[in-house]
Amino acid sequence: MPDSEGSTGADRFPAAPGTETERRLAHIWADVLQVPRVGVEQNFFDLGGHSLLMHVVHERIIAELDRTPPLIELFRHPTVRSLARYLSEPADSEAPAPMPSRQPTARRTSQLAQRRSQLGRQREQTRGDKNA
Repeated sequence: MPDSEGSTGADRFPAAPGTETERRLAHIWADVLQVPRVGVEQNFFDLGGHSLLMHVVHERIIAELDRTPPLIELFRHPTVRSLARYLSEPADSEAPAPMPSRQPTARRTSQLAQRRSQLGRQREQTRGDKNA
């Protein structure tokens, strides 16, 4: 239940890290955010973080945890606990998702051919009008 200032007990007594990865991430976040401690369920942005500081955290994770997660994953996992779980997954999960194929489908190829044909006819009509 919130107290008279609107904070809950979880705000005053944040959950302590339970794993080594959580402990190390909490230390990085506390250092970057310049706060005394970070609970594993506290949101990075609610603690005063922003996109520029997330880049600093990303660099620290690379340097101190020897992991190279895509930066977007830090935004997708804004708590120490969720980020620690993500980082605990196999290393191949750090590879960026493959780009969708840009090969046109048969339907799209047909649509493009029809459009080219229409444009060609319009161009011929315009030339014919100018010559008349």
